[in-house]
Amino acid sequence: MRYAVYLAPLPESRWWRAGCSWLGQDAASDVAVCQPLVEGISAERMEALTRQPARYGWHATLKAPFAPAAGVSQAMLLQQLSLLAQRFQPFDLPLQIARLGDFLALRPRQDCAQLDELATSCVVALETMADRQQASRPRMGLDARQQDLQQRWGYPYVFEQYRCHFTLSDALEAETEAQWLQQGAERHFAALPPLTVEGLALFVEDGPGATFRYLAHCGFNGEVRHVA
Repeated sequence: MRYAVYLAPLPESRWWRAGCSWLGQDAASDVAVCQPLVEGISAERMEALTRQPARYGWHATLKAPFAPAAGVSQAMLLQQLSLLAQRFQPFDLPLQIARLGDFLALRPRQDCAQLDELATSCVVALETMADRQQASRPRMGLDARQQDLQQRWGYPYVFEQYRCHFTLSDALEAETEAQWLQQGAERHFAALPPLTVEGLALFVEDGPGATFRYLAHCGFNGEVRHVA
């Protein structure tokens, strides 16, 4: 079993519904949902391009998936996450469609100090609750600094390497396909306002290869909402 701390909208929000629709999977209800029609891309191809992101649920990573340390329960994780969340105030996060490496994502329009502080705090404050007995899985394409972060923290994109993003696709090999998908995403998310960040979301993977489920939302106001 693994847990992850995500930046994820509340399940009743427009942002949640739009993101789940794009991926074709609702991690709160754990059901498949209809995906939008994207010009130039078949429904079958759309499902294939979003299959891997859909497994992780609609989110931006704050603390990457981790196995809990011995003796750490789900209730203990939620308590710690709620205490951490109450140190922050809500803020708006304007997003835009962008390429990140070889895939498509929603990314912040500009740097956001509140977001960076939130991500760093999640990594540090929850580290003692993660099992680090096993060596981190090797990852290709990392520079020396990222390799060090991967070894120490279990994820290479933390601290100054943090890259906030909501993943919209798997790797895109054909430029024409990437352009069609980006245009479709821009239409799909165009009417949404800036995302209001108002809490931390706890997700769980029940076993290797399982779909991540949205367990609870720990609001900055101290409210803990159990989702699944």
